[in-house]
Amino acid sequence: MKRCIIIDSTRRGKSMPDALSKTVPIWCVVMNRALFDHHSSTQALYTPSDVVGESEHAQMEARLDGFLEDAKALNLNLSALRSTIKKPLHPFWITPETDPSDYPFSDARSEYYPVVCCTASRRTTDSEGSQYYIQGAGDDSESWSHGLTSTGFWRHLQELLDAEEEELPGLIQTFMSLEKDGLKTEDYVLITPTENIYLGTLGAVMRAQDFDVVIVSNKMSSSVLEAGEEQMKRKILDLNCVSGKLGSRALRAKLSDIPTFVSALTSGLESPKILSACSTGNDLAVGVALVVLCLFFDDDGKFHSSSPPGIKDTIDKSFIRRRLAWITSAKPDANPSRSTLQAVNSFLIERPGLRKS
Repeated sequence: MKRCIIIDSTRRGKSMPDALSKTVPIWCVVMNRALFDHHSSTQALYTPSDVVGESEHAQMEARLDGFLEDAKALNLNLSALRSTIKKPLHPFWITPETDPSDYPFSDARSEYYPVVCCTASRRTTDSEGSQYYIQGAGDDSESWSHGLTSTGFWRHLQELLDAEEEELPGLIQTFMSLEKDGLKTEDYVLITPTENIYLGTLGAVMRAQDFDVVIVSNKMSSSVLEAGEEQMKRKILDLNCVSGKLGSRALRAKLSDIPTFVSALTSGLESPKILSACSTGNDLAVGVALVVLCLFFDDDGKFHSSSPPGIKDTIDKSFIRRRLAWITSAKPDANPSRSTLQAVNSFLIERPGLRKS
């Protein structure tokens, strides 16, 4: 049986984050209405009654039609989604105080796919009766992860679990250094409906000879760039941004280099292969690919070496969201940060010479 678990934490004083009590339930019902509009049982909005009051629930319901129209405006491939999501989505909520056995998550005969919203935060009491808040999960991973990525975590899971807590920082540094120095040649993902722009990690840059244009968002090892032939290095634009929020902010100033670079290398090419890469393939590279999609591809996914007619004058947040939907449909784990998307929006919408509607 297919199921999904979404884990989040909340700030002190709240029993559940809004993302789990409100945002996820809204998305569940919007997807249900878009995919299964002929099933009346899928139209209901479910929220945790102990967190969302009746009045707020009613206000959320009143906005669902608008959210559905916004989703349809993305022009998603609903047929492809139906082949994967074959049953309606139904949210459930788990906190440290919940008994999971109360929910039928393992019932394969269920008429829905459960979306389990798990709150990792909890309150605990010490021997003197004092209350403490344990966050349990959080944003800004760069401030506490010591450079550990989700890929690195799963690749070295057992070694990390077996280590003592004081050994972890050094162990993580060792693992990440090995991965950085030994870049793997990894597959890249085609962003449909185009036929020629791809997302990948830094490892994919080792196959730069397969592409006409390569844009690298994060700083690459100098040994990797030096190893390439001069002709291959000319097709690589190294934006040299760090990871995390600082990288997203730096990206804002580097985006203006992309249009000129892409135009110069693709002049005369009908369907050039373009790779956008970063350390994860899920953040800065998504922002760069989004810029290229907005500036050089028409609504059918066809490439133009200069902006398609009318595109420059029609780029707004709705237009950018539609192009972003291409990326997330082709690569579901693509997860650009808010800072990255803000950098892209700022560059595309506020470019000099852009006619305002």
